Amino acid sequence: MGFLSLFFSVMAYNAPMVVVIGIIPIMVSTGAGLGTPVSFLTAGLILATFAVGFTRMSKIMPKPGGFYSMITAGLGREIGLGSGLVALLGYFCVYAGTFPFGGLVLGELVHVTLNGPDLPWYVWGTIFWVASSILGFMKVELSAKVLTIFLFLELVVIVAYDFMVFVSGGANHAGVSIAPLAPAHWLDGSFPLGLLLALGMYGGFEVTVLFREEVRNPSRIIPRVTYAVIATAMVIYGLSSLAFINSIGVDQVVEAATADPTGSMTQSLQAFGGQVLSDAANVMVNTSTFAVILAAHNITARYFFNLSADGILPRKLSGVHARHGSPHIASVATSIAGLVLNVIMIFTGVPAIDFYTAMLGITSFVILGVIFVAGVAVPMYMHRHGHEHSAWSRYFFPGVSIIGLGAGLILAAVNFPLLVGGSTSLATILMVLITGLFVLGIVLAMVYRRTRPETYARIGRQ
Repeated sequence: MGFLSLFFSVMAYNAPMVVVIGIIPIMVSTGAGLGTPVSFLTAGLILATFAVGFTRMSKIMPKPGGFYSMITAGLGREIGLGSGLVALLGYFCVYAGTFPFGGLVLGELVHVTLNGPDLPWYVWGTIFWVASSILGFMKVELSAKVLTIFLFLELVVIVAYDFMVFVSGGANHAGVSIAPLAPAHWLDGSFPLGLLLALGMYGGFEVTVLFREEVRNPSRIIPRVTYAVIATAMVIYGLSSLAFINSIGVDQVVEAATADPTGSMTQSLQAFGGQVLSDAANVMVNTSTFAVILAAHNITARYFFNLSADGILPRKLSGVHARHGSPHIASVATSIAGLVLNVIMIFTGVPAIDFYTAMLGITSFVILGVIFVAGVAVPMYMHRHGHEHSAWSRYFFPGVSIIGLGAGLILAAVNFPLLVGGSTSLATILMVLITGLFVLGIVLAMVYRRTRPETYARIGRQ
């Protein structure tokens, strides 16, 4: 893959259309309120400081192990393996957990917009599963091309909406207000919760390193794509949240979003883009959802591949297709595991939206935690081996990112019941599962150090 293929593959994982239509109104209503644009900017800057060390490590680490490799290099094989298993859980939850949401939005598009049949969500979700399984098995560049087309169309719709709101002058046609950017509005709602939600919308840039062996000139392209993804997300989310606030009115938007988050955005789209833009947005939510599923499938498969190549998982999972160059066996394993989990969920009667919420809650907490650990590991490694880099890249920027990511992780832990749907008992069970998986990785590494030293030596793609 070249720059654009990798950029669109990573950006697609962030699902900008889903964020604009589904997340921004929720952040305005229950998060930072009018300070939502600032939440996105703050989260982007925190991750940009993390990216300073991350991109330098991407040039040092020769194998595509992602955070798994970086954490191992900086903090040791025990912490590295624990973090790798937890990261695998996080990405798999995105993949498997998004099928119910995809089935719901596709079913609504077919039944409500196109006047088609009203079928259970899992019928439509199966379409997403089949398509992602086929594309995930093939050469990664094919997936990149599909994601490029979908993401480009998403960005066209989002830019058109923002442009129409800004040009028309907002709800009262009196000019766009930049009051939400003023410090006086930063604390209107819950800035900590707004920051937590915003941090969760920037996930996926680890993909740049995971695809290292499938990228042309990775030492140049990976850093450029990483910064480009963060910068693009900051601009899109920041401007779109400002546009949404102005489209309804600074004084009315919080009340409107609280009363009906999805409906308020739909009304905004219709008011400034007409039915055509509203229908296009509904279609793009479906393509954006599929892009998330496909990107998460590819990431999960490569984590299976990396852990298999190190001897942690069965060796067969590290097979590479002779023609496509893809980790095809790991891809098939990912597809089967996702299908099995959803079938279990269907037969146990778990509501689709509850399952989706819980899976994304796990992912939000887990990936933020792994990024934080990686943020600690990178400067530790740089301190020991990166003397050719400046003090800014070795200490200052990593230190800032540790503070910001640490604050976000604490917020995620405190609000974990909210992240997984509000159930304290479910949150406790899931937290035990996540912690137990991390401890399992540490224990396995300690066992391998004594009984299988050759496997221990390979942990973290070392």
